[in-house]
Amino acid sequence: MDFLWEKIRSINTNHFIFVLLCSVIAYLFRASDSYDLKPVWRKRSEPHHYKNKLYPTLDDRLPPPIITDLDGDGTNEILLITHDFKLNVLALPERAADDDDDTLPHVVVKQRAVLPINVSEISRPVAMETGFTVPYSSMMQIRKQIVVVATDDWQVLCYDHNLELLWHKRLMDVSHVKETYTVKAMGILITPHNVKKKDQGMVIVGGSFTHLVHTPPDTTTTIKHVNKTEEKQENSTDDNRLTHFSSFAVSALDGTSRWHHLPGDFGEIATNIKDIHGDHHWKLALKRHRLHVGEAPWTMYKKEFSEFTPHLWVNLDDTKLTLGRFRKTEEGGEKYSSSSSSSSGMALTPDHIIGYAYGGHRPHSNHEHVENPNAVVIHTHNGIEVLNLLNGQPITELHLPGDGGVYVDIDSDGEIEQVLWGLQDDYSPCYIEIWRINPVKERIEQLPICRITRLFFTSSWAYDEDNLKKLPPIIIKSVARKTGLIRYFMGHHLPKFAHKHDIITFGGVGRVSSWNRDGNANWQIATPANWARAAIDRKKNKEADPAAYQRFVEEFWPSHVLMSIPVYGQQNVAALSGFSEFVLVDLVNGNLLAEHSLPCSPSAPLTVGDFDNDGVNDVIVTCSLGYIGFSLHHKTNHLFTALYGLTVFILILLLNWLCSPKSFYGEDEDDLSTDEDD
Repeated sequence: MDFLWEKIRSINTNHFIFVLLCSVIAYLFRASDSYDLKPVWRKRSEPHHYKNKLYPTLDDRLPPPIITDLDGDGTNEILLITHDFKLNVLALPERAADDDDDTLPHVVVKQRAVLPINVSEISRPVAMETGFTVPYSSMMQIRKQIVVVATDDWQVLCYDHNLELLWHKRLMDVSHVKETYTVKAMGILITPHNVKKKDQGMVIVGGSFTHLVHTPPDTTTTIKHVNKTEEKQENSTDDNRLTHFSSFAVSALDGTSRWHHLPGDFGEIATNIKDIHGDHHWKLALKRHRLHVGEAPWTMYKKEFSEFTPHLWVNLDDTKLTLGRFRKTEEGGEKYSSSSSSSSGMALTPDHIIGYAYGGHRPHSNHEHVENPNAVVIHTHNGIEVLNLLNGQPITELHLPGDGGVYVDIDSDGEIEQVLWGLQDDYSPCYIEIWRINPVKERIEQLPICRITRLFFTSSWAYDEDNLKKLPPIIIKSVARKTGLIRYFMGHHLPKFAHKHDIITFGGVGRVSSWNRDGNANWQIATPANWARAAIDRKKNKEADPAAYQRFVEEFWPSHVLMSIPVYGQQNVAALSGFSEFVLVDLVNGNLLAEHSLPCSPSAPLTVGDFDNDGVNDVIVTCSLGYIGFSLHHKTNHLFTALYGLTVFILILLLNWLCSPKSFYGEDEDDLSTDEDD
């Protein structure tokens, strides 16, 4: 006991410094969390349902699967439409008792409904959405969702949580132009807000068509004595009615129409030519100087529009409808608020609580966090359109070209900039260009992204990039921290507030990079999710094997999606699918979190959601074989960090003992002292 007490009394300041040093070293070089992707289910697609009987093309595309809790029992289901036009509610299969069985089990079909669409007219579902028709009130409330499906000929079908058909409605008759027009954009929004008390919620559907060919339809069957001017006006009116992005609001109870926004519904008023640069895109301003009745220039809603950017529209899947609160600000401080809005504030708090199911709430939609919404915000190929929630009257519209560019206020100057990324034929995929579009269009920056710069050398892979398949960048609020040991000790990994956005770029060689607005790289990483080598091989053998080249062009669809690891967490991870691999990349440090091979090349965008109900998001991959569900597992490495810290502590103690004077000549001093005593 005296010996132990003596050892305790011998502890001095140096020992505390050693312990503190070990703790700091263990924290700085701690083991990061690890993630694992594991395929857990599949849903097979039969090739004979495809148009070419071999593989899916753009003509075979279906709405992406939805992962949600339909019946409010706390368990998420998978909702998808198969190529035989059947709506399915799926559940995970039971785990196999034999762990050595490598066969991927089929997903369990809980409920199924055949879509009652007219196959003779070749109708196809193009959009699907779920939502609540009862307002959120408390944590004790159990709400059930409805399912709404829209087809390419303006048919809308509404189902309850048991897939019982509630109503079926055709919003517009386009049967006579099916051979000359096709759907360009379509989206659905389900909200518990009502126009009339008995509505029990509202369903809003918006969409537009485009020409299959640029030649006008055949008019030889028309009566010869019809005036040519009247015929031209009739064709022009019909074309405008189809190509205009039209919106319809119907009652969720029975599909009764509540309002619609069609060409000419709200008229147009003349605007001042002096304001063409401030209120419109300059090309549209030169073409027409008119606004709808009651519509205000977008410049009076700059603060509101900043919440709905970046804006990117490349294909039908980018059409989004949501709710917002728009208040007009004019010189002098006048505020606009909709007097017709009778909506009350929602019970949902603005933020989610990380670590709790549904973020600390009952199941809900994202737009239910908007307090007292008065507007429907629609992302289309024409820009961002804002309509009044209760009558469909246009509030404002931000006209943007449908060129595939990303539009965002990237330098926080209050104006929208254009980010071009190589989708256009005359733009290289190895450059990101930032353009100012107001008041005069000019290029601000050109960022080379197909190179990496180190301390003493620079390497480029511009000649290895693929021009057949390109992915747009992801622009997010800045989360990146610069990598590198020297940068780490200089504090460059700490968050910076000078750059408000990160530009995340993706290339065919599998390299993912994070850039700031000035073109400085935050981090870069090479991933196995690539497709450039497969594209080069098929280009070389194009003449010898044209079928393989054609299949690569028509079937393969690389994609990326912004996601969070925990459900309702911060979206700082990108899921990227390549030709034979897909990966998860951390957008903060540029680490490769997880990767997995694919049995077939993806043919549709990735879908993210928590289908195994473990609080961590999972991924669904769509390919020619069908649907494959990958479960993401999160593993904390606190034990490794503790063992590492303990090892460092023991090593420092050992070095301290070996380097101490007593370890070298402590015994000699004892002998000398003994001789002197004698």
